[in-house]
Amino acid sequence: MNDGLVYIGKIINLSDIPRADLIVLATVVCGVGGRWRGIVQKGVFKEEDTCVVFLPDAQLNPEIHRNMQFMKDTAWRVKMRRFKGVPSEVVIMGHHGTIRYHKDEKELPVGSDVTVRMCVTKYEKPVPAHLNGYAIGVFPSFIPKTDEPNYQRCPELVDQLVGKPYYVTEKADGSSTTAYKWKGVFGVCSRNLEIKRDEENGYWMIAIRYKLEENLPDGIAVQWETVGPGIQSNPMGWKKIEGLLFSAYNIHERRYLTFIELCRLSLKLHFPMVQIYEERQAFSKDELELRGNGLYDNHMPREGVVVRSKENLLNGKPISFKVINLGYEK
Repeated sequence: MNDGLVYIGKIINLSDIPRADLIVLATVVCGVGGRWRGIVQKGVFKEEDTCVVFLPDAQLNPEIHRNMQFMKDTAWRVKMRRFKGVPSEVVIMGHHGTIRYHKDEKELPVGSDVTVRMCVTKYEKPVPAHLNGYAIGVFPSFIPKTDEPNYQRCPELVDQLVGKPYYVTEKADGSSTTAYKWKGVFGVCSRNLEIKRDEENGYWMIAIRYKLEENLPDGIAVQWETVGPGIQSNPMGWKKIEGLLFSAYNIHERRYLTFIELCRLSLKLHFPMVQIYEERQAFSKDELELRGNGLYDNHMPREGVVVRSKENLLNGKPISFKVINLGYEK
């Protein structure tokens, strides 16, 4: 999966917005960068125009991107916003004036990844103090990191899932965590680092609570979302720190556990899984963009959902992608 954050795109549709005189909704295609919708000023673009598209979680630099002062409102991060009630998923800028070409350089085609050229980095959720720990190494290379793509940027995966068994889970809003046991060694990791054992550290608190060091089978890594007070403003309203299991990886066999295997492991470890909203035998793309809408149990808007195949359909991996709640603007 391509991890670019800024692409050369093309406007393929412009739609009027009810009760809006100055803005319209643009649909853009970005080649491997996917298909997106964003709000633009009326009259600035026409269909078939090329543009520069900043995808969700693109983190801009205020010194470098001084011509985009409107990004101050979101701390220079691209995220879902609503204008006149209409969701805008990306930031769309004019091609010329945003991309500066060298003398005799040819214009970049639609689908070109210009993330590095635009000096854009990926937004990372801040780690609360009680989750910070002493790092003893980087994230283990023998375990895949967790990062679900937005469905808009992986249309080929969405198409591959059509008609196949799948399930939909809540996208818990917290901090991604991994624990593993490999050749007798047990470790706990944040998204990017392995953390030294510390009973006061939130990641380790979950591992200790569920006795993962004692009970996790050798050669298995479990991945969960650490949620609760002090973590991403605790939008789910948990009263104490908790872990919600969402995947597991067989290190020996270099594959993820299937849905049934994951459920069995959850029962064996007494480790709660993320909430499952839907489990069916044939996936359909009907109203996919609306699947993420809804509320957490505390009646606050949920971040979205994750759609996964029940079986590994991609060389040891399930097909999986996230659908963000159109009303979620955190």
